[in-house]
Amino acid sequence: MSVAKYTYEWLIKRSAELPDAVETPDFVLGFYTWRLRLHLRQSINLRKHVPLYLHHVPVRGGVDAPPPLKYTFVVKNWKDPSKDHVTEGKPGTVFNLKNAKWGKELILRDQLMSIDTGFLRCDGSLLLRLELQMPEKKQWSDDDDDSKYDSDEEEAYPAVLKEGSGGGSSIGSDFLSLLADPGPTTDLTITATAAVAGGVTGAGKEGGSKKRKADTASSNGGSTGASSSRFPVHRAILAARCPYFATHFASGLGDSNTRELHMPDTDPDALAALLRFVYGGELRVASREQASRCLALADRLLLPKAAGLLRAHLLATLSPATVMADLTWAAGLAEGQGQAELLTGLVDYAAEQEADIAEEQVEQLAAAQPALMAKLFTARVQAAKRCRVWKAC
Repeated sequence: MSVAKYTYEWLIKRSAELPDAVETPDFVLGFYTWRLRLHLRQSINLRKHVPLYLHHVPVRGGVDAPPPLKYTFVVKNWKDPSKDHVTEGKPGTVFNLKNAKWGKELILRDQLMSIDTGFLRCDGSLLLRLELQMPEKKQWSDDDDDSKYDSDEEEAYPAVLKEGSGGGSSIGSDFLSLLADPGPTTDLTITATAAVAGGVTGAGKEGGSKKRKADTASSNGGSTGASSSRFPVHRAILAARCPYFATHFASGLGDSNTRELHMPDTDPDALAALLRFVYGGELRVASREQASRCLALADRLLLPKAAGLLRAHLLATLSPATVMADLTWAAGLAEGQGQAELLTGLVDYAAEQEADIAEEQVEQLAAAQPALMAKLFTARVQAAKRCRVWKAC
């Protein structure tokens, strides 16, 4: 039996200041909607270990139950990844209307909320990861005995009936298939062109990206070093899912009605990844550099959900070796709430990791971004105060 694996990361900032129970927004893994709920201080009175619950969130009025699955909770150890704490649920766990949530006790609260153990970052942040393993959707068939998972007729109505077994929908995968092989259905071709710059062009230090199957050519015979890729797409899907394209198509501008749309200063790999998000609701990035390019383009294309996912990914995968370069790059992004959130996360992390950051990198940041350096100094002072308070406790 082929098993699909899914992961979701939850960064909990300043956990010492939070109430007893905190939970994630609803998120989708494997065609189903979930929510995580953590009880940080419930353990003081009821138990020594901190409990974490996984909730299945059914479609409103529906009975969509996922197949039997296995879930795993992972608590990141910031000091030593080999010491990540792993708690596994039993294989074949069933979620239905009667059992909509399952939980596990993680580690002792004193260990979880301690900087010395490595589970608590110096700014009070925790990082939890959910891993789901379930049969691939095609194996969750209508032949399965649904009565095992929800046999109470009184709780079955009103019902929302959707195509696809187990209450899931194949629309996203169908659209992705259409993106991969549009055939004669395409009514627009986007040509994305971006100059190839040497060195670090985004968060991280990976140099370049893998070739894709899209047609790639050099502009002006390759003399400018500009690469371009062509993407056959569908106007209706772009207009429905992306405000940037919807506005452009309705603008009446010269190329708003043509079958060719040229997008200069647009990284082809970033556009390819975001088109997958527009068509199928998923993002795949091969490196931090590609994630940074995707974030810049997502802001430009007015895709806040994609931008939020990318910011969370970049903040969850920071490194002392690259955080100063990340700060310089982030300072050049379009101003707004998203940029401010990203800069705050980067500054806080850099302040905590001061001892591991090369002095030369700090001097370069001070010369290039003096205002940002002032924020870093303030964050460093605050981080030092927090560390003294927690160590005293």
